Amino acid sequence: MLSKKEFEAFRNELEEATKALANKYNVNIKAGHIKYTNNSFNLGLEVTKKEINGKSFEQVEFEKLCLLYGFKPEDYNKQFTSHGRKFAIYGFNNRARTMPILAKGEDGKNYKFSTEVKRLLVS
Repeated sequence: MLSKKEFEAFRNELEEATKALANKYNVNIKAGHIKYTNNSFNLGLEVTKKEINGKSFEQVEFEKLCLLYGFKPEDYNKQFTSHGRKFAIYGFNNRARTMPILAKGEDGKNYKFSTEVKRLLVS
């Protein structure tokens, strides 16, 4: 199988080779971790929307939907504490009726909350 340097070179060349595809679909493509055996390897790809006017796609979506849920654009990434743990609000799931608020915990995981989270936001 390939050496560590060769895997790194492969990852870099793959990202370079996918640039035209990324530009065509207005996304970022990043090669992930490589898992390998003696005769094969598996490599994941992370594809995310590109920035829009210097803001992440996530932030732009938040700002579009925030008023529907009683938030302000400046509430993006604002922190709050729930059950002794800190979270940062980053978006909405407009298909969820009871828990439409999306937040990221200190552990990096995503969580869902009701709109009652508004009263917990740190000013």
